[in-house]
Amino acid sequence: MTTLDWFFSIGLVLAVLAILFFILFLVLTIRTGTKLKTISRKRAKTKKKKKRLRIAKKKLIRQKKNQRTAAIISLVASLLLGAGAFYSAYYQAMNLTTDDSDSISKGYYLLSDFNGELSKAGSGSESQDKMETNLRYLANSIASYGTKKASTVNTQEGQLTLNRYYNAMKELGTNVMRNYTQIYNNPDLAKDYQEDVKKVKEYEQKVFKLYNINEAALNQKK
Repeated sequence: MTTLDWFFSIGLVLAVLAILFFILFLVLTIRTGTKLKTISRKRAKTKKKKKRLRIAKKKLIRQKKNQRTAAIISLVASLLLGAGAFYSAYYQAMNLTTDDSDSISKGYYLLSDFNGELSKAGSGSESQDKMETNLRYLANSIASYGTKKASTVNTQEGQLTLNRYYNAMKELGTNVMRNYTQIYNNPDLAKDYQEDVKKVKEYEQKVFKLYNINEAALNQKK
């Protein structure tokens, strides 16, 4: 459970408690008001009884005022806590979780490195063993995205967009794992896989657009 999940749960519980306190103090205010009306109707014949009624009336007025204030505070608290809890849920739904954010960032760098390795492998500019080792590692890392699923706290659109991206990554990595030994000194095959990288990048760009991810900032961290 994320920090925002905890905030939502705790905020919701506190909001419910505040509502219950509001209802309690509202009921008490009404009951005190009824008692005040009853005592106001009473007529005392002696000074001693008049004094007692006056003291009791002042006490009830003060009690009613305190209960009404407590009811208002409880109502305001419940509204603020409820609004805060639901805003945290909304904020979380509209923003990437830490896990999804890390996956997107890592995937961006993997695709960039993979594209570069494909160019070098296709031209045979470096040793075959080194190229195949690099391609195998990168392809395996990309294929591992098949185990990822978008967090359910995202909106339905967010989950769909992220899962399509994760699935495209998995398919790319899986396909390369089957043929990475054939890419060396084979520019046509390397170019085919680079076209596949472009298709995955299209899914990536949809994620960037939906979650307002700054690609320029990612480039600076390379």
